[in-house]
Amino acid sequence: MVHPKGYTDPTLRERYGIKSNNPRNLWLAIGFSLLAVLWFIWSGTNIANPQIRSQVISFQVVDNQNISITYTLQVKNLNKPHSCDLVARDIDKNIVGEVTEQYESGQLMAGKNLKTVVISTRTPAVNAGISSCQ
Repeated sequence: MVHPKGYTDPTLRERYGIKSNNPRNLWLAIGFSLLAVLWFIWSGTNIANPQIRSQVISFQVVDNQNISITYTLQVKNLNKPHSCDLVARDIDKNIVGEVTEQYESGQLMAGKNLKTVVISTRTPAVNAGISSCQ
């Protein structure tokens, strides 16, 4: 407990580390908090609404040299070309086959586009997936 004189005497305030309330610090804290909230809102809406969405629906082993993958692709901009890199993996998760599917501008429809592709492999594959879409 600080003696009441300690709040008014500058020497005692300095000795006991009592700082004056500076409204500038409060405004800086409010400003930084506001910037942080705005950044979280901006980054959350951009991540929640990507330009391209892709999802693997299924894959099926055709034979020892081929695997079929079915996936959906949804894009915002239909007027530019897009591509997806599809991969096939073996039991040790090594990539044993890869194909790039190219879609020209206007080739995709609005909404989800269901695509099925056969990937040729050099050894038997056990699964397939989407490496990336752009």
